[in-house]
Amino acid sequence: MDGVPTFGEYIRQRRTTANLTRPQLAWLANLSVPYLTKIEGGANPSRRVIESLGTALKLPPAEFEYALVLAEGPLPRVEADHPTPADQEYLDLLNPAIGAYITELYDIVAVNAAHQEFFRELEPGTNYLEWLIFNPIARTVMVNWDAETRMAASRFRLQLARSGENERGAQILGKCLTDSDFALMWRSDAVASERLHLVKLVRDPQTLSITELRINMWRTQSTLQSWMLVLGTPVDQPAAVTRPVVRQRPETSSPINTIRGEENRPVTSEPTAQANDPTPTKPLQQINGNLLDG
Repeated sequence: MDGVPTFGEYIRQRRTTANLTRPQLAWLANLSVPYLTKIEGGANPSRRVIESLGTALKLPPAEFEYALVLAEGPLPRVEADHPTPADQEYLDLLNPAIGAYITELYDIVAVNAAHQEFFRELEPGTNYLEWLIFNPIARTVMVNWDAETRMAASRFRLQLARSGENERGAQILGKCLTDSDFALMWRSDAVASERLHLVKLVRDPQTLSITELRINMWRTQSTLQSWMLVLGTPVDQPAAVTRPVVRQRPETSSPINTIRGEENRPVTSEPTAQANDPTPTKPLQQINGNLLDG
């Protein structure tokens, strides 16, 4: 299916994939057949019913979150902003580690020199998914191009639902669907969440040498940033312990809910920075909300 389906459409598609009839799914979810018919036709279910259907269909976490977003709508999002000179300076300080800022829809916001060296022509202003599909150099750079593109498409599907009615998301998807390879991948209806830690094999297009990169994606939830930090290091090199430049949200404002459940997280006081320590002291949070050790 193209774009973002309704909750009912998605449940019907998952039911068909699971080879379940409507009465069978209704029985597994402890629902009446007429009510399930209404849900698949567009009725809005309660959270309990959503959870019951998710359990009955054995949806993995990413697919359950996708179904939940389809049923309850996207959460409020941070308005798009742009990196400051200090943000770019932080990326530059990460060299020779790869550093980049990327939005949830995979628009590249800023990169450092190491990123430019490893990911050729993936510059600020370009989109990672579009680069994978339409730039011929991507098939050379990404050793496992097919698997990487399929995973990117699966993650993009969830991000598209999270962002709601988003003109930029529709623009990216519309362009990508003009490619026959991507259109075939998209029809699989696969959904995946962000991988916080992963390894990519990248090839130098000139020397054809292959490097194994350790990639981490981080977001600081207490900032005004609408993008996340991507950090990459060769696996044969130790990963540097880094803390990103953060722009604090005013204390009087309410937090933006980027991940469900974060609005109830208790606020903890932060230790006072040492006078001779110029680095930021706000601890880095991964996308799942857990603080990094160290």
